[in-house]
Amino acid sequence: MSEVDEPGSALEMDPDRLAELASDDWAAVLVALKAALAERAEHDELEPAQAAVGGQATGRLVSGSGRAQVVELLTRDGMLAHAVLERTPPTLRATLTAPEPVTASAGPADDGGSVGGGSDGEVARARDRARALRADRDAWRRRAEGAGARAERAERALIAARVAQQEAEDRASALQERLQEAGAEQERAVARERRRRDGEVTRLTEEVAQLRRAEESRRADRRRRQRAEQRRAATSAPAPEEPPTPHLPAGRPTRLPPEIAPGTTEAARALLGPGRLVLIDGYNVTRQHRADLDLEGQRTWLLQRCANAVPTLQIRPVIVFDGQQAGGGRPALGRQQVEVRFTPAGITADDELVLAVEATDEPVVVVTDDRELATRVGASGADVIGTVAFIGMVRR
Repeated sequence: MSEVDEPGSALEMDPDRLAELASDDWAAVLVALKAALAERAEHDELEPAQAAVGGQATGRLVSGSGRAQVVELLTRDGMLAHAVLERTPPTLRATLTAPEPVTASAGPADDGGSVGGGSDGEVARARDRARALRADRDAWRRRAEGAGARAERAERALIAARVAQQEAEDRASALQERLQEAGAEQERAVARERRRRDGEVTRLTEEVAQLRRAEESRRADRRRRQRAEQRRAATSAPAPEEPPTPHLPAGRPTRLPPEIAPGTTEAARALLGPGRLVLIDGYNVTRQHRADLDLEGQRTWLLQRCANAVPTLQIRPVIVFDGQQAGGGRPALGRQQVEVRFTPAGITADDELVLAVEATDEPVVVVTDDRELATRVGASGADVIGTVAFIGMVRR
C-alpha cells in the first residue's frame, strides 16, 4: 500500500502550494475532489461546506472565489484531503503534501529461520507464487494508473473545454450588450436626423410660401400699374367702335346671357372684357397659328398680338411658356402691358396655369385648345376660350 493508503498517515495539503498550482494540476485536483465528494455523498450526507463546493459547476472553481473556497475546504477537512490525495498522481501528491516526520519501520523479516517449518521446496514455491502475485499486482496497478491518467486527462480536457465555453459565452454576452447599445444609439441618431430634416423641411416650406407671397404681391403691383396705364391710354385715345360688351354677373365660371352661344366670337368678346385676367397657354397658341417660326419668333409674335389688344380690350394678359428657352427674352413692347412667365424646371405650363387659376378668386379666362387642360381649369371655375376665337379678337 502507498503511504496515503495507510490508516495512520499524517499527510496534509500545503495551502500555499495548493493555491499556486498550475492549471493542469489544478484540473487534476478538481477531478479528484469531485470524485471524492460523489463517493462520500453515496454513503453519508455532505457537510454544508462540502455540499457548497460539490454543487458548483467545475468552471466556477477554476479561479477567483471558487478556487479560494476549494483551498479552504481541503486544508480544513483532513479526511477529504486524504481522499483527494488518493486520486492524484504521485508527483502531484508529493507537491501538495507537507514534509512528514520520519517514523521507524519494522526491519526485514529474518530469512534465516524456517517458514512455518515447511520444506525448502514449499518455501520456493511460495516465493514464486508471491513473486507472481506481486508481478500481477504491479501489472494491474500500472493498468489502473494508466486508465486513471487517461481519465484524468479527459477530465482536465473537459474542464478546459467548459472554461473555454464559459469564456466564449461571457464574450458573446458582452458582444450582445454592445450590439444592443449600438442599435439603440443608431435609433437615437436616426431620430435626431429625422427631427433635423423635418425642421429643415418646415423651414424651407415657410421660405417657399414667403417667396410665393412676395411674388404675388409683385404681380399685383404690376397689374395695378398696368391698369393705371391702360386707363391713361384710354382717356387719351378715342375708343374704337366696338359692339357694346354685355354686362356679366360676377362669379366663376361666367354665366353668359342666353342669346350668346358658348364658343362663338360673341362669347369671346363677352369674356374678354375690361380688367379681365387672361391666362394664355403660350406654345399651344403659337404652334396652332405660327408653327413656321422658331420658338423665339413664336413668342415675339404672340406677345405683339397681346400687347396690341391691351389698349382696346383692356384685358390683363399673362402668357405662360414651358421653361426658359435659350435666348428666350421678350420685346420691350410687352414689358409693361403683357406679363410673360417661364415655368421652372420640372413644372409644365399646364401645371402653372392650373396653379394660377387656383391662386385667385376673381373671374379668369384661359386660352387653350388643350382639352385636358381645359377640363382641369374648368373644374376650378375658369372660363376657356379657343385659340382661334382669341386670335380673332386680338387682331381686331
